[in-house]
Parts: sequence; C-alpha cells; structure tokens
Amino acid sequence: MTARHVVILANGQLLDLQRARRAIQAADRLICADAGAAHAIRLEVTPDVVVGDLDSLDPAHYAILKAAGVRFEVHPQLKDKTDLELALQLAVTEGAQEIDLLGTQGGRLDQTLGNVLLLARPEWATVQMRILEGDQTAWVLRGGQECVIHATIGDTLSLLPLTPQVHHVTLSGVRWPLHNHTLHFGDTLTLSNVLTQSSARVEAGTGILLIVHQGSLYSVDFCQK
Repeated sequence: MTARHVVILANGQLLDLQRARRAIQAADRLICADAGAAHAIRLEVTPDVVVGDLDSLDPAHYAILKAAGVRFEVHPQLKDKTDLELALQLAVTEGAQEIDLLGTQGGRLDQTLGNVLLLARPEWATVQMRILEGDQTAWVLRGGQECVIHATIGDTLSLLPLTPQVHHVTLSGVRWPLHNHTLHFGDTLTLSNVLTQSSARVEAGTGILLIVHQGSLYSVDFCQK
C-alpha cells in the first residue's frame, strides 16, 4: 500500500524530541537515512526502511533493526548522492505526497545547505516537503502558488529567494507586508518578519521562495493562484 505521508530521519540534530515523535506518529511511514536510524532507536520507534551506504550506522543498531525485520536499501559508499537524497528518492518513487524531514541540520555547513536545497528540486515539485528543526519549519513556495500559514501572533516568518528573481511576491498578515514585490537572490529584505495576525498569506508569481517559520505552527494551506 502506498504511504502518502512519510517522515525521513537524517543523521543530524534532533532539537525537539516531542515534535519528532508527533511527526512520526502522524505519518504513514518512517524512513531513516543511514545513521538517522539511531534517532529512531532513541525515540523507541521502528523504521520501515533504512537507506544509505551504512558507513555511519553503529553495528549494534544495525543488529537491533535487522532483528526487528527492518528493510535495508544498501548503496555503495562510492555514490553520487547523499543518504538523505537517496531516502527522498525512495519515498517519492514509492508514492509519497507529503514528506517531513527531521535531523537535517548539524555541524557541517555544506551538508546543512545541501539538505535544505533538496526541497527545491524541480522533479519533486508535486510533493509537499518540509524540514522540521526544533520549533522551525521550512518549505518552498513555487511560482504560481500561494500558501496560508496558520500560526501564532508574534512568530517569525522569513522568505529567502532561491532563484535569481522571484516576481510578484505578496505577503500579508505580518508587520512588514509586500504587494507585487520582486525579490532578488541574496536579498535579506524578507528575513525576520513577524506575524501580526493568526494567519499570514504568501504568494509568488514566478521563481522559488524558501519559507522559514519559527514558533507555534498549526497548519499550512497551499493552492494554485
């Protein structure tokens, strides 16, 4: 049976264990990227699949999961994709429409940026992907889309353009709104905005925006313009 909603555990930091547990409980399936399986053991949950070259997975953890009947998708160490990308690829191939990524942030800046930018891959545009990091949530908004963010007044909301330009950006429900604005790659204009209402709306005409919310997020509604 296709798992529509998948959680992927990577081998980074888990800053909010309770949020991680809630996310896993709400999902249809749990995939671990290599030593992200250590987080699953720590959370006392059993993954459906572990994906990667297994170079960072503790042999004791491997034995525990193998005994529990966990499926392993093993790749060679000399590969051209990260374990997280391979896990995402598997989830999408097997029919996931909603994917939450946990443990994507850690001590290496290159890995952190690479993990975040996976959200913008064009071939996965039809899949709703989110990074959950402590009390922060990140996702992308593509040209022709809008989203309504249901959250808490006072929460922080940032928009980061991931393409050379993002045209016709409209932002409401925040301290510093925008209307049909053009953002350029590298702009910091739209960092650290603040919700002044219990919902905020973001709209993009062209390009790709990375949206980062920090605070108490309840839900995000997407639609085409």
